[in-house]
Amino acid sequence: MEGLSIYDWSRLIFITFISSLIAISTILLVQRKRNIVNGITLAIFSLTSIIVSGINLIIIGYIVDELNLGGDIISSNMFLIILGLSILNWIIYAKKNDKNISA
Repeated sequence: MEGLSIYDWSRLIFITFISSLIAISTILLVQRKRNIVNGITLAIFSLTSIIVSGINLIIIGYIVDELNLGGDIISSNMFLIILGLSILNWIIYAKKNDKNISA
């Protein structure tokens, strides 16, 4: 039963980062003239979410190894989703910035 609570608490962190990155993606796609999300904000949040999620995944691995439980593929997939959303946000930001510069 101890392993179940470990996965639940770690997934809460992953879900929070995923929902925040989806919100940032939506803001980047919708924003017109007023820049709500700029490059520095995007860089800080993307790097923070990747680093914290990576450390969380490593800690889950250590805890699972100590308790002799099986691995958690869902947490690994959530980390890959966070990584993908961070890269996607940078692509969206770069495309939006190129349009603003050329216009």
